[in-house]
Amino acid sequence: MGSAANPKGQPEITQMPSASRMEKVIMDKVPSNTQPRVLPIHVGETSVMKNNINEGVQSMMFNADMTKNKLEILEESLRMIEGASVCEFGDAAGLCLVPDVVIPPKFKVPEFEKYKGTTCPKSHLVMYCRKMATYAHDEKLLMHFFQESLTGTALNWYIHLESVKIQTWKDLVNAFIKQYKYNMDMAPNRMQLQSLFKKSTETFKEYAQRWRELAA
Repeated sequence: MGSAANPKGQPEITQMPSASRMEKVIMDKVPSNTQPRVLPIHVGETSVMKNNINEGVQSMMFNADMTKNKLEILEESLRMIEGASVCEFGDAAGLCLVPDVVIPPKFKVPEFEKYKGTTCPKSHLVMYCRKMATYAHDEKLLMHFFQESLTGTALNWYIHLESVKIQTWKDLVNAFIKQYKYNMDMAPNRMQLQSLFKKSTETFKEYAQRWRELAA
């Protein structure tokens, strides 16, 4: 900027505004409603995202470990069950109701009328004892081969008997009568007696005895 002459002919010196005054002028020209622009702080956001990712990864690893532990426990339980089953069926003596039974060398199992659980249990016991009359003194033999005279649900009942509860022939007889006692109160009707035919393998005397036992 140049200097201008004043009326007296002296040059006039123009003064530049100070820096503070310039700032004031600039601020006065800025509208009062203008807000400063705030830029997002990406560093903090990155830290938060990293923390969330780490927490998610840790949670997934924890869940994976829990699932693995559960699977290992389940596999161990299955191995124990399988091992118990093998031991149970591997003990042949433990599966027998009479493990120490002694079978005579020339013993032959008689042909029994198979009991199905639908007739009088006492009649069946009488029939069985008469078929086993030669060995009536051998309780263990009577107990062991009693299963040969059973079939169906009655045989299934015998298989599930426990040796700790059935130790004598009397125990077996009482358990058998108790199990099928309800059949003792059911008298056979005329049709049942008429439908009782003689088998080709039995004598007439055996057939007559079986008919009398059913009618009794």
